[in-house]
Amino acid sequence: MKRKMFLSVLVLVAMLLAACAPKATPTAVPPTATPKPAEPTATPKPESKCPLAVEEGATIVFSGWGDETEQNIYRDSIARFSEVCPGVTVDFQPIPADFQTTIKARMAGGTAPDVFYVDDQLMAAFGPTGQLLPLDDVMAEAGVQRSDFIEALLTIFTYQGKTYGLPKDWGTLGLVYLPEVFEAAGIDEPTADWTWDDLKAAAEAIVANTDYAGFCQNADWARFAPFAFGAGGSYTNDSFTEGAMNSAEVVSAADFVVGMYEDGSLVTSADVGAGWCGEAIGKELVGMTYEGGWMVNYMRQDYPDVNWKAIPLPKSPDGQAADVIFTNAIGVNAATRYPKAAAAFLIYVTGRENQAEIVKTGFAYSTHPDQVDLVVDANDAAIAQGGLVGRVAYWGPCTGQVNDTISQALNRAYLGEQNVKDALEQAKQEADEILATCGQ
Repeated sequence: MKRKMFLSVLVLVAMLLAACAPKATPTAVPPTATPKPAEPTATPKPESKCPLAVEEGATIVFSGWGDETEQNIYRDSIARFSEVCPGVTVDFQPIPADFQTTIKARMAGGTAPDVFYVDDQLMAAFGPTGQLLPLDDVMAEAGVQRSDFIEALLTIFTYQGKTYGLPKDWGTLGLVYLPEVFEAAGIDEPTADWTWDDLKAAAEAIVANTDYAGFCQNADWARFAPFAFGAGGSYTNDSFTEGAMNSAEVVSAADFVVGMYEDGSLVTSADVGAGWCGEAIGKELVGMTYEGGWMVNYMRQDYPDVNWKAIPLPKSPDGQAADVIFTNAIGVNAATRYPKAAAAFLIYVTGRENQAEIVKTGFAYSTHPDQVDLVVDANDAAIAQGGLVGRVAYWGPCTGQVNDTISQALNRAYLGEQNVKDALEQAKQEADEILATCGQ
């Protein structure tokens, strides 16, 4: 009993002492020393999932090309970005037609978007002139590395060791074929270990044993590129100063393709009454062609009842796998008022989280090598494998003109106006002239 009374007294005394004690003066953090945010106008990164600490109240304009399907893809991307970076407002202003011309005019007038699509033409126009924001510092700040992306995709968007765009998507080619044609010809369907010789033999068998054409390929630099690259060739030298399409490697590849045309195992789309070789597949006019992932939605929408398949491209006779990669990037206007907000949007849209969502739509492949397996459609997945062995056909600021010399040379050879060697010698001379004056 005494112990309880003693404890009660102690408690009472403690309470009285606490009540009578002077209140503590807040000397530990005086008013003049109240911590301020590191950036008065920025959202601290630890409090946000945003890739970067962004400017407060930032509103950025984003522009790209594309049809309504592509525009919706990026509207959805913007909605996802808004969830992780709620402090940034993105004003999406698509430019479906004349994109490059419009962007160049707006850049000259000081009204270009903060963030926009960048292709090889715009990279050549804005990269060397300092009108695109170098991204390496903000990438490092956000924990993003070039190695996060498929290496070949960055080729176009790198200038003097700096990164001026991050790839938004890409495409490549696969061997697209109709199983019923192979059944009709009495031959086995293509396999992943096929070489060009197998392609040629199958095309000849289809022509000999069915009413279908064998293999469809137009006089096109892009569809020819896997043959040229597989043979070890290139369209220019490494410094993009001279054409290299007259090399023994490119000539041998062209001899193979043109030889198939001459013996009738290869046809153009026009030969069979189609607008392009993908349509020739849809109309069941040919057994095989080289086409890309765009065939998935095309066949689903226009030819849903046609059974078709795709596998990676055949290898060269010595076993070299090769493909061509088509890619575009997103870049940041160096004159933007909100560089951190613009860069945060770019990094998010091209990042793994958003890329995985885009893959689900079937619109495009992820630009990250560890996400190649996310492609659901079996044909699409087979075509996507080309990205791991492919090369971007980029030859400097005048890439488009150089590539055109290849298409024109192949067309002259198809028509019999020149033999392959002479056609490519002429293309080399034309490319040399283009490259000598390019950018002047």
